[in-house]
Amino acid sequence: MSSFDPTRLGRKGFTLIELMIVVVIIGVLAAIAIPKFGMVSKSAKEAEAQPILKQLFTLQERYKQKNDEYASDIAELEGGTATFANAKYYTFLIDSGDGATYLACAQPTLAGLRWFTINAAREIVPHDSGCT
Repeated sequence: MSSFDPTRLGRKGFTLIELMIVVVIIGVLAAIAIPKFGMVSKSAKEAEAQPILKQLFTLQERYKQKNDEYASDIAELEGGTATFANAKYYTFLIDSGDGATYLACAQPTLAGLRWFTINAAREIVPHDSGCT
């Protein structure tokens, strides 16, 4: 003897309303997660600049001890431009006007990333555009 339940007749899946609710929930979660992922991705790319600027600072100090002035070009530093060629998101520049001070700059290669500078006082400063 099998029991027949008329309330379960034809009910083998989800209703359209249930599926629409799931789609809305997934959409809300995606709307929250995608911008946060973009910010994490941006800060990860910007994180490349600071350790390389600190390395530039160390190489400038080493150069100054040998030559009594700061280098005016990255090529003059130990390792030259090859030391900084592996940077993926930044290019690096040095400005040493009088040889007594300098300003090293991390110039982004992608739009939307901040610029960074480091000076002879080892201060790393972010900028929205340009090295100043």
